Amino acid sequence: MFAVTVSPEVLEADLAAGRMCCPGCDGPLSPWGFGRVRELRMLHDVRSVRPRRACCHACQTTHVLMPAWSVPRRRDCAEVIGAALLARAQGDGHRKIAARLGRPPATVRGWLRTFARRADAVQSSALRWARAIDAQLEPPAAGSSFAGAVDALGIAARACRLHLRTRAGPWELAVALTGGLLYGRPRDPPWL
Repeated sequence: MFAVTVSPEVLEADLAAGRMCCPGCDGPLSPWGFGRVRELRMLHDVRSVRPRRACCHACQTTHVLMPAWSVPRRRDCAEVIGAALLARAQGDGHRKIAARLGRPPATVRGWLRTFARRADAVQSSALRWARAIDAQLEPPAAGSSFAGAVDALGIAARACRLHLRTRAGPWELAVALTGGLLYGRPRDPPWL
């Protein structure tokens, strides 16, 4: 499963033209049906998504293409989980965050623990992306690994929005850059 930051219309056009590449072998992806409909919780409502499936004929694998505003293996979207990560980086505890977001404390605690385990990898990957996009970037001040990772994601998202002129939101970009925010392998810029 990997995240895409383009609209469904652009995704369909790119798949039909062979412009989307397999993350495993860089072979062209082609349409391969759809996944089951999923309901994802946003900050203030619920949104349904039917993920597109794609096939790489070069390596014989299929992929689920999810919108970057969703987080793999999670029912809550990137803006909800991102709000929790940001609040934790600012010092709030999981119960206070859960109450503010209207989510169970155990769910929020799980997000925070999962992110904390991969914070160092996320931080280094996000900073590599930011420096690759903006060579003039100053390194951020050192902090805790959790807060440092959240800051690095913000720096990378800002660099993407300023220099690549993307309209994707900061947490969408964070999902795309980290390979799933809470899961997946953080991706490095292809030119590194």
